Amino acid sequence: MESIQHLLDLGRNYLGRQPTLALVFIVALITVVVNAARMPATNLAGRITRFAWGLVLAGFLMGAAMVLKSYQNNALSEFRRTHGRVSEANYEAVQNIWGSEQNQQELTVEFGYDEEVTERIEFEDPTKPALIKKRTEHRIVPGNPFESARHEVTLRQNPRKKGSAIYPGYETDCRFTYKLRYPGEHDAAAMLRFPFTAAACNDLNVNLDGTNVLGRLQIENGALVLPLDVKKGWTGDYEIGFKSRGVSVWYFQVSEERVIRDFLLTLHLPDLPREKLNYPEGCMTPTEIAGHDLIYRLGNAVSSKGMGIALAKPEQPGTTMNAVLGESSTAWTLLFAGMISGLTLAGVQRAALVSVFIGAATAFAYGLLGNFHDIAFGFWGSAAIVLMPVFVSLAWLATRAVGGATGKLLASEVVVFGVVYPVLAGLDADRQALYLNIAAASWLVLTAWQLRETARLNNEAAVASQTVKSL
Repeated sequence: MESIQHLLDLGRNYLGRQPTLALVFIVALITVVVNAARMPATNLAGRITRFAWGLVLAGFLMGAAMVLKSYQNNALSEFRRTHGRVSEANYEAVQNIWGSEQNQQELTVEFGYDEEVTERIEFEDPTKPALIKKRTEHRIVPGNPFESARHEVTLRQNPRKKGSAIYPGYETDCRFTYKLRYPGEHDAAAMLRFPFTAAACNDLNVNLDGTNVLGRLQIENGALVLPLDVKKGWTGDYEIGFKSRGVSVWYFQVSEERVIRDFLLTLHLPDLPREKLNYPEGCMTPTEIAGHDLIYRLGNAVSSKGMGIALAKPEQPGTTMNAVLGESSTAWTLLFAGMISGLTLAGVQRAALVSVFIGAATAFAYGLLGNFHDIAFGFWGSAAIVLMPVFVSLAWLATRAVGGATGKLLASEVVVFGVVYPVLAGLDADRQALYLNIAAASWLVLTAWQLRETARLNNEAAVASQTVKSL
């Protein structure tokens, strides 16, 4: 009783997930039961026996379908495990080895000077002299020191493989150039702090007014810090260049609240087509797109939005094969149901057994197709070596089992459901529902045509029998 309940639960779940396929398969099973019940019998017991035999055949076909479906699901899972299986753990490993997503912040500049302050403390007792204290206070000079900024970043894709999947790595060649001006009235000390978010960099070059100041840099809290002494009216050209690498996202942001004056960032993307452009969340669109360049031009602007690019996910190994195998389960159900109803209505002896043979051959062909992916030139080579010979042979078998127009239609059903449908649905994901509906409709049309032909032949046989009796 529990096993029957389990089967009913599986049937309800399948009907909820795949109503079209469930309907097709149920109709095929009903065809088997009805055909068995209509076989000639001499008495009521014989009719009951025929009906019971039809139920046994339907149960046999359901069990075969469950076993072969399980085989297909396991074959698909194994292929996906070894081809293009993206995981969070591997993505983190790629970031640790290669470099992480880069969120580059803008340079910050702070000016300040120390001033001696005299403080006079009076006592309540007038006979006590006032206490004079001197202390040093640090004054921050307010103002916006950025006269202009000219930044150029060249980003080239360099996908990284980890496990069976490929992740969107990249390499950058960055150059940040600033024209600075000290806005204060006192000589001051300056701190030029450039946040450094790259996990690793190469060819670091830092110049101030054309002079290399790499030896004067300090590294504090993940930033390159250059201390300076500046005088009133000081101006300077500050340039930072380096090469780095990361994954998925490159992002630049002016996080400091200030007016952004005469700002230009050019992001060169020499190997990224325009149709694959995508921007990170919270990113402004470029002012201009010129060829492979994203240009961000700001003048007297206030904005906390960033600028940058988010790389598309690379095509994973076995993408085409994975897509087709993903639709093979649906194709198999259509084909198996079509063979059950088609062979049964055509009056083929042991139609259920022949249907299971064709269904098993089809399932094993799909499994073998995935096995051959790495041996025979990917999907198309495997399809030429495995898929087409198997299905052409099965189509020929259908014409041998059933003659005439019915056999040819069943043969076309083998090729259309077994090869054409999964390839079209796998390669055109946006129209999968359309292809499924067309295939299901084709199955219904063929079944209806067979029912009509069966009824016509039965009528002709009845007329012939009546004619013989009258003679």
